[in-house]
This record gives sequence, structure tokens and C-alpha cells, in this order.
Amino acid sequence: MERGKLRGLLDNPDVPGLLRGEIWIEPKVLSAEGFPQGPRGLADFAESMGADICFFHWPDEAERMEVRELAALARRRGLGCALVVDGPFQRLVSHRDPCAVLCESARDPKRFAAGLDQEKENVMTALDLLRGSEIDLVLIGEDVGYRGGLYFSPDIFRTFLMPFYEAVLERFRADHFVWGWHSDGNVATLLPDLVSCGFRCFSLEPECVDLLDFKRRNRSRISLIGGIRADWLMAASGDREWETTSIREIQTLVGEGGLILASTCGLHDPAFLSNIRKLYRLVDRIPL
Repeated sequence: MERGKLRGLLDNPDVPGLLRGEIWIEPKVLSAEGFPQGPRGLADFAESMGADICFFHWPDEAERMEVRELAALARRRGLGCALVVDGPFQRLVSHRDPCAVLCESARDPKRFAAGLDQEKENVMTALDLLRGSEIDLVLIGEDVGYRGGLYFSPDIFRTFLMPFYEAVLERFRADHFVWGWHSDGNVATLLPDLVSCGFRCFSLEPECVDLLDFKRRNRSRISLIGGIRADWLMAASGDREWETTSIREIQTLVGEGGLILASTCGLHDPAFLSNIRKLYRLVDRIPL
């Protein structure tokens, strides 16, 4: 895939378009398919699946590849290149007890803020290494919700995280990256703020957020990553009902503008691969 194809979809969000790419692929899935861990395995796996985009996690602590090497890995395989970067809250709860962090946000906001400030510096340091690179999409991962709503109040999010996002987008304005945002859960109350901030691509759970309504409200401003429901990945072989439902739902989303088809829950079981491959074949029938 030419690099311009991904950029074309991102720059024209109200034009129907469909690309494919998985954001999260568990190591055991790569191993089951015979691919090594790390960026090279991810790129080879994406190519073998018939994907259009390879999502690399940045920074990659294991191989410590430079961003230009990641872009070259993708280009050699005809893939678009996107990066996934853990946001400050995601980093904070990854090395501390999440429940303790959430309690702290309510009971000791100064300590909560201090922990986030340290992680904000770490994220900015990682992002500074992207300057001048040929990356089109940078997706910030920040799991701040669950099916029932947010882990904390919208005011806490707006106070402690929104100013950081605004600073990031302003700092890298000249680099012309498209910035995306991911969270699990029902985060609908946060989306207007994030769109206003300048995020142009969103990875959200279709089980928790009405993707079609969100897209229709912001048709010319955003692109979506996702659209694959978790239960479609787990559907039994021979169950044709999910195929009919999935193609109808995906076609409706594509009709509203560009979609990067992906499973928001990620590929954490090799058993999911059969249905992912089937979905990739099914969506080829969608007229654009």
C-alpha cells in the first residue's frame, strides 16, 4: 500500500474508504503464526493477513528500533505506518495498582497530579523522537473507561489530561501528524472535548460507544479505527448470522467516511484469526 493511501483516508474523513490494520496483537498470536516477536514480526504478520497498515508500539523497549526503521519496515511490505503510544494515565496504571491510582485521584489529587506529571514528561520525551519522521498517524492509548462509564469524573479528565493533549498537538503542529486517541469503555462524554482539541482519529469499542452516531456528528472531522465487535471474533465456525450482521454494520460505517477496520479488543487469541481473515474477505465486497 502506498503511504499516500493512508494519508488520503485520514485527510478526507468524509469520503468513503476502507483500510485494514490491527492495533494490538498478542505475542502468542504471532508465535502461533510463526512470526517473531517485535516490529519485524508485526510487519510480517500484517502483510500475511492482507492488512493495509501496520501499527507499531512506540517506543519499543525490546528492540529499540528508530522510528525511521519502523517506517521502512512498513514501506518495504507495502503497508502504511502508524504508531501507538501509551498516554500518561495508561503509563501510570501500568506500573502501579490501578485501583490505588483511582482512589488517589479522588482522595489525594496532588499526588495523583505528581504521578501524571512524571509520566507526561516520559511521553513527551518519546514523542520528541518522532520529529521529522514519515509517520502519518500517532494513536495515544489511554484506557479511562469501562462499559458503565468513566473511571473518574469528566472534570478530572479535563483538568489533568486535556491540557497535556493540547500541548502535544500544538508542539507537533509543524510535523503534520494525524493524532488519534483510543480508550476502552463508554467514553462518549469525553469525545466532544477531544474532537475540539484536534484529535482526528478515534479507536473506540463498538459495544460501548455508538460509532455511527459519533461519526455522523463529526463526519468531516474524524476517521474511525475499529468496527469489529468482539463477539464476531469468537463466533463459531459455520455461524453465518454474524457474517451478515458484520458486513451490514461495517458497510454502514464506511458509507459515512473512511474507516480503518480493526478489532478494538485486539487479537489476543490465535482462534480469532479465522474470523478476522473471513472478515477481510467479506469487506472486499463493499462498494466504494
